[in-house]
Amino acid sequence: MRYNFENFREIDRRGFLRQVFAGALVAVSTLFPEKTEAARIFDIKSPKRRTRPIRKSTRFIILHTTEADGSGTVDCIAQSGTASYVVDRTGAIYRIMGKTQVSLGCGRSMWNGLVNLDNHAINIEVVGYHNKYPSGRQMESLKYLVGVLMRTYGISAGKVMPHSQVAYGRPNRWYRRSHRGRKRCGMIFATDPVRRRLGLSDRPRYDPDVRVKRLTVGDEYLSKVLYAKMSKQELAAITSQFSPDSEDEDLAVGTVQKGQTVWEYAGDEYASETTIYLLPDGRIRRGDDLLKEKFDFHNVQPGTRIAVGYTLGGCVTGERTPFSIAGQNWNRPDTLYLTDGKVITGDEINDVKIPAGTFLLFRK
Repeated sequence: MRYNFENFREIDRRGFLRQVFAGALVAVSTLFPEKTEAARIFDIKSPKRRTRPIRKSTRFIILHTTEADGSGTVDCIAQSGTASYVVDRTGAIYRIMGKTQVSLGCGRSMWNGLVNLDNHAINIEVVGYHNKYPSGRQMESLKYLVGVLMRTYGISAGKVMPHSQVAYGRPNRWYRRSHRGRKRCGMIFATDPVRRRLGLSDRPRYDPDVRVKRLTVGDEYLSKVLYAKMSKQELAAITSQFSPDSEDEDLAVGTVQKGQTVWEYAGDEYASETTIYLLPDGRIRRGDDLLKEKFDFHNVQPGTRIAVGYTLGGCVTGERTPFSIAGQNWNRPDTLYLTDGKVITGDEINDVKIPAGTFLLFRK
């Protein structure tokens, strides 16, 4: 995951002082581990703690890399609540969200048919890059943190995975089907040398969603890394060069431009019940309904908007509240409210002032 720290210059001063303090404590902990172990986790309360729901379950630990090294990293993550914990370069551990609260790090994700893993996972951000080994202190602290969480929640080593292993992309102009390989975030944590240092004795040996054809492989190189299909030379080459993690290519709602087709946005899912069309005449339709209506997908009017991977919840009314429609997903950033031609995300909507006739789209 990549962050922009340009707006955090003021916070950076506090972050710098906190890192100095944390670094000192980490150094002391190497001399007196039995006395300072409890102090290795620092609590930074994200403002998102006030609104985020409790996880539905805790079945996974997902490891991320920030793809940045700036001093404002921790504060940036805290502001957005995109991780449960952060491990910085000094080895300091920061708790961002409440212990059982949802953190929004996985985004569009799936493992063995289970989607939206943020509802079922603890997200840990490691300050660094997807193809660079973490520092020794980071590895030590991450091993400690992962071990504590595995014991607390009964999570097996095989369910400790990098973000790249569970993230997936929607169909687009390059891939006609939903595909694994949307990003390489945390890729280094799938390699055997790193997993051994973290005390992880097991790892997934194949992609269950690709095996049953829910997804297709979109990044052959990444697949080789994740499932240990590399030579020693290829493994060594992972850290020989740096190529930044790609930005998330997904826009919540794509707009068809003149000369474009629906396949560039929805691929083979163009007629799916989870592909929602916002037509220029104001109608909102599911792809499967348009297929029944013999809609001409080959000649779609420019300006048509398409959202892939969504459930059409319908209109919000006095009797149908956002919570009654989408449950705990009502205020997630990937939940969409459509009103007066505008798209408002769940974390920006004012639930007290939702206009009549507002449509709600959400991901299950």
